[in-house]
Parts: sequence; structure tokens; C-alpha cells
Amino acid sequence: MNKTICLRLIRRFFLNIKIRCIFFSFLLFPIVLASQTLKKVAVMETKKVTTTVTDFQANMVRGGMETAVSNTDGYIAYDRSAFDAIMQEHKFQRSGAVNESEIKNLGEMAGVQYVLVTEASVEDGYMFILAKILDVETGRYDNSYDVLCEVNPMEIKKACGELGRKLFGKQIVINDNKSKEIVSDKKTTTNSEIIEIKIGNVSFEMVKVEAGTFVMGCSSEQGEDCDSDESPYQKVIISKDFYIGKYEVTQELWETIMGKNPSKFIDSDNPVEMVTWKECVTFCSELSRITGKYFRLPTEAEWEYAARGGQKATSSKYAGSSFYDNVAWCSDNSKSKTHSVGQKSPNELYIYDMSGNVWEWCYDWYGGYSGEIQTDPIGPNFGQYRIIRGGSWYENGTSCRVSNRKTFNPAIGYYDIGLRIVLVL
Repeated sequence: MNKTICLRLIRRFFLNIKIRCIFFSFLLFPIVLASQTLKKVAVMETKKVTTTVTDFQANMVRGGMETAVSNTDGYIAYDRSAFDAIMQEHKFQRSGAVNESEIKNLGEMAGVQYVLVTEASVEDGYMFILAKILDVETGRYDNSYDVLCEVNPMEIKKACGELGRKLFGKQIVINDNKSKEIVSDKKTTTNSEIIEIKIGNVSFEMVKVEAGTFVMGCSSEQGEDCDSDESPYQKVIISKDFYIGKYEVTQELWETIMGKNPSKFIDSDNPVEMVTWKECVTFCSELSRITGKYFRLPTEAEWEYAARGGQKATSSKYAGSSFYDNVAWCSDNSKSKTHSVGQKSPNELYIYDMSGNVWEWCYDWYGGYSGEIQTDPIGPNFGQYRIIRGGSWYENGTSCRVSNRKTFNPAIGYYDIGLRIVLVL
């Protein structure tokens, strides 16, 4: 009898252990599975593009990006000390100054899926941060985004969070007194795909520009009007579709986002002017925050590609015509003022005023052309002046040519300089 009881107790003991093991296995399984599916991202030391960036600021950018990665669902930042030890052991250059092949090899040694490269520059109290994410498997950059912020710890942290959302596609819920409505894509009668976006009672349209290849600079239709910095012309590959403003940013839209209208020629339908490059970057950031979409200034290459008509280009000297009076407000016809957007004829993509009315800020620092094939060029890493494009009401008709380039101080606004924005989906 005692023997039978002992055997039953032993069986019950082991049965309880088995049940508990199964129970804890079910509890631990999601945790183990989650750890296995998290994608590891190694964040390289921030490259200081200008000498005005301190070690402390560069370290803040790196730390901010590590936090942004770890706060994103499905990703985790790779241990910094372990990553730096691998770089030191294999004598890799620090501060991001390595090519794609070397970064790929570094990522493979660390066993990560992605490597995040950042660059920072400081000028006039603002920090410009560029972040690029390299896919270790392909050895190519998947995405690159940039942001401009004030030079203080809180703003740098916020900027890094914004870059993280852009790079990894995580959206945030916006609580804002400016109501938003994103209207579905629609097709126009011209077969140009357009997105209409409404913010409160104000709406604006973005035209799709499909990826393609074009000749940037002094191409044959420009004749003898080219300036020296338009040569040598170069073949440029725009590798991704993007959307660009159907019209220049109006005073109405600017005031809706920024709360004030700095323009000299006041009219809600006229393009905003008297805006600096830095103010335009702030406008894009605020518009991105409100809509949950990513808006920015166009690169110089994107601007010229869209002005020429993208894949529908017909080798016009101006944006949509061989004669500037058809498409541009310039000194010959403007009566010394800006005009409501969309009054002249559009170009092949049905984008208006890319020639004339106001000059338009581009993202790039000013630099020369190499004459070599370029893919998605973004200009020099730093410089003194930013690019403006398109000509204006104040300039003669020749200045409105699609290849014409001009530079301007990014800290100064002027009454014939405005902007056009790009939407990246």
C-alpha cells in the first residue's frame, strides 16, 4: 500500500513539472520569437562635415539615432561598444568616412542587417543632419533623409526621432488644431497622377514624376544662352518616383502652416516670397509633422528633371515651351510683380510656373558639374550658397531656361524667391 502511494506521488510530481515546463515555454516563446525577428541596426559614429560640430554634438546625434532605432517596432540598435571594437580591430576609418563596400563588410562582421550612417554640420545656430541606411545584404543605401534643427540637445533629440520615423517608415499620431485630410490619388485628363492634400480649408496638389534618365545642364536646345556653370552637361539617373508641387507654394498655404505671411506682393493665390532657405526647410518639416507625410525641398536634379517634363520631355528650352512668354512671368511681361500661380501654360507633366514668377529654392549647396553619369545627386556636402532655379518676374526671359542656375545666401529672403515642395512616398 505504501509503495503504491509513493509511486502515485512520484508520478504526480513529474507530471506537475512537465505541465509547468509547457506553461513557461508558451510564456517564453513569444519573447524568444520576438528577439529572433528583431532587425539589428549598427549606428556608425557621426561624421562631422564642418569643424563647427563638437564631439558632444556628434555623440548626441549618434545616441539620438540609436534611441530612434530601438524605439521603432521590429528594430534594435546594435551594441555601440561592440561595434566600435570591431571597427578598431579591423582598422576601419571612423566617423562614417568609408565607402559602401567597406560598410557592408563591417555590417557582415557585426552580424547586423543594416548600418546607419549619419553626417552633421552646424552653421548660424542650426544643425543639418543627414542619415542614410545601408542594407548589408545588398550593400546599397535603401533610404536617405535629412533634417534641419536648432543646436540644442532637445531639438537634436527630436530631429533624430523624426529621421528614425522617416528611415524606418514608422508613423506617429498627430494631435494638431490644423485638421488634415489626405484625398485619394486621382488621374487627370492629361494622365498625370495627382495627389490632392487638404489642411483645413486649404488644399494643394502634388504631381507624380516617374523615375527616369535625362541630360542635365547645357543641352542642345539651350543654344548659346548657357552660362559656364551649366557645362559640362551630365547624364543623370533619377532612380525613384517622387511627387512635386503642381504650383509654387502659395501665400495661403504658407500662412496656414507657418502662421504668418512674409511676402511683399500680398495675395493668397500668389507664390510666397521673402522666405529664406532655412525657413523653407522649417516649412517642409512642419508640413510633414501635420500631415504625417514626408515633404522636403527638391534636389537640383529633381527640379530640372521635373521642369523638363520627366519622361514626357520634348526638349523645350523653357518649362513647357520653346518661348518663355507662353509659360513664364518675367521682366518682359510681369509688370514688376508676382502673379497668381497657374495662369501661364504648364509643362508636359502639367506643372505650372517652373519657368518664371519666383525663383525656387533647391536642397543643394552650389557646386560644379562633373560631366560624369550621376545617380540621384544631392550636391556638395557643404558650401556657402544654395541653389535657386526657374527665373522670376524680376529677371529677363533667358533666366527662366530649365538649365539655368543661380545661387543665393540661404539665410536671406528676397521678393522674387519662393519654393516648390517634393513629396516622397
